[in-house]
Amino acid sequence: MTPSAVTTTRAVHLARPVRGHPEPDDFTLVEEPLPRLADGKALVRVDALSLDPYLRSLLDNGHLDDPPIRPGEPMAGRALGTVLASDSLPAGTRVLGETGWREHAVLPVAALTPVEVPTGAPPSAMLGILGMPGLTAFAAHARQLLPRAGETVVVSSATGGVGSLAGQLARRAGARTVAIVGSTGKVALARSLGYDEVVVRTAPDWISDLHAACPDRVDAYLHMGDQATLDGVAEHLAIGARVSLCGLIDQSNGAPPTRLRAGALMAARATAVGMVVYDHLDLAEAHRREVGDLLARGEIRLVEDVWDGLENAGAAFAALLAGRNHGKVIVEIAATPSPAQGEQQ
Repeated sequence: MTPSAVTTTRAVHLARPVRGHPEPDDFTLVEEPLPRLADGKALVRVDALSLDPYLRSLLDNGHLDDPPIRPGEPMAGRALGTVLASDSLPAGTRVLGETGWREHAVLPVAALTPVEVPTGAPPSAMLGILGMPGLTAFAAHARQLLPRAGETVVVSSATGGVGSLAGQLARRAGARTVAIVGSTGKVALARSLGYDEVVVRTAPDWISDLHAACPDRVDAYLHMGDQATLDGVAEHLAIGARVSLCGLIDQSNGAPPTRLRAGALMAARATAVGMVVYDHLDLAEAHRREVGDLLARGEIRLVEDVWDGLENAGAAFAALLAGRNHGKVIVEIAATPSPAQGEQQ
């Protein structure tokens, strides 16, 4: 059996409209045909799938220029894969691409990015700390938060794919770092990432805890939380504070539109900037080089929440959107290899 004989694949489709937090039953596993392998295209085996919060907005009205996903349509998503056959990429080439939630994909070669995994890093790091989430943290750090030694930097969703790196970068810059997490179960993980203080936003008096953790107020804030978290931090900003608005995932789960407290920003003479990672692709090479070197030397920690098998992608996504993840969510795809695939491994 040759790679070109792989004509179908298992894939995850949206089963029904999503209301509020996604549930595993909102997704269904199907067998679907693969497009014909034509000139300029590649047959890719999906090795590891990235699950990211922005995908939730695709289940409503779409995300930036990406259209919404309707019931019966395949889920979108970025993955790390291996080329099995192509007229222009060698078999065995490791690539990044928008494969969707499936075990195999046929994609234009122009839409694939060949990658080399840095020594000392697991391949899945190319989807997290060395991928788009890592670039988001790197760009927010370098261009929006701009932490200086002695300042206080607060990061919400502090143990996720973006927050876990953002906090470590701020600490390396000499800042005091304060994590905001959603449960007491994440406190130890945040401490292991080097955060100086950890605030649990679901605690009864979390605002007092935030003030105690930030006695000199907040100089820089990376927001990926809900309205209450944004309000609490905004009312405790230091003069000249910088706010990076990176994620508003609660809106996709049914919350009303997030609002900024203009008076609090005015009083702090603060700057609030929207973070869209695609505006910062010029930093991608520096990000992979610098963070890759730090990771290889053991100077920053990689945190991943790994799920096994495409059949568990829906459950993994539901856990992510409910805040039950511990680090960057990766689904390792356990496709049954054909003989030709086995030759590539």
